[in-house]
Amino acid sequence: MTQGLILITGGTGFVGYACVARALHQGYRVRLAIRNESDVEEIKTAPSCRPYTSAIEFTVVKDICQEDAFNEAMKDVSYVIHVASPTPGPDKAEPFRDSIVKPAVSGTVNVLQAAAKSPRWFDNLSDRAAGLTSKLETTLAPVPDDSFATKDIYAAYHTSKVLAYKATQDFIRDTKPHFTIISIMPSFVIGKHELLTTPEDIISPKTSNWVPLGPIFDGGIPFPMPGTAVHIDDVANIHIAALDPKIDGNQDFVLNAGGIEGMQWNDAKEIVKRRFPEAVDKGLLPLNGSTETKLMKIDASKAERVFNFSYKDFEEQIVSVVGHYLGALERSNQ
Repeated sequence: MTQGLILITGGTGFVGYACVARALHQGYRVRLAIRNESDVEEIKTAPSCRPYTSAIEFTVVKDICQEDAFNEAMKDVSYVIHVASPTPGPDKAEPFRDSIVKPAVSGTVNVLQAAAKSPRWFDNLSDRAAGLTSKLETTLAPVPDDSFATKDIYAAYHTSKVLAYKATQDFIRDTKPHFTIISIMPSFVIGKHELLTTPEDIISPKTSNWVPLGPIFDGGIPFPMPGTAVHIDDVANIHIAALDPKIDGNQDFVLNAGGIEGMQWNDAKEIVKRRFPEAVDKGLLPLNGSTETKLMKIDASKAERVFNFSYKDFEEQIVSVVGHYLGALERSNQ
């Protein structure tokens, strides 16, 4: 049975694409807001989407900072999953306030305002206003003021999440919209990203998978990293489950596996030794790095209680991304 039409922004990204695939599998129709027409074939031909092409439509939104950017995209939709937001990368130029912070905030506000103008009743608007580690820190950090400026791209990324979340809360308070908003707050998201098909892309910083892969491939990360991680499948599943009108709106869900104490990044090496011994013996997984883990106690059990599920553990996360890498490596050598 068709569940309804979802507008998904950021659908070619790591989390966004996983949400697209999960929504289609659950029987929803999906409208993807994309920046480039070239994204259409990539999505339609991806293995998880190929059986559902009749349930996918596309709308081009070239600039999420434009005030009316999402007005057309919002027509006739029943739900919205907003994932689009700038991420750190070599394509982001200084000042980062303009290339990362402002688009994250403006994009979020413009999605909310377009939804508020829509005559269609929204059962839920699932808004992932922040993500990755900065999403967790969003709940702990002070809100930067408008004079924020930094040459640290990751500080800018973190700030973009804090301010986008604040803009969401301000919107709820000031507008009192006719729909509800659920903010999904994942920690480091780990697992297979189907749209990345080469070994080089899979181990690159194009997703947060570069963090757990550090100890395996490139000597690790030279500074402590919070021991927080969650499987991409869990993140996608909760985004879709949050659309259920039985779930109370206007609340937040932190997503993080490993319990209060979290996990240790260097455990990835022991997992790989045990689960991929042949690849280790062949030198395909050198295990030559080390990343120190910083304890960050996070209680993410609320999501497990409300959505009645258990997080996939760190081992499942590592097996997902390393298995994806080895499969791509094998195909590249054929």
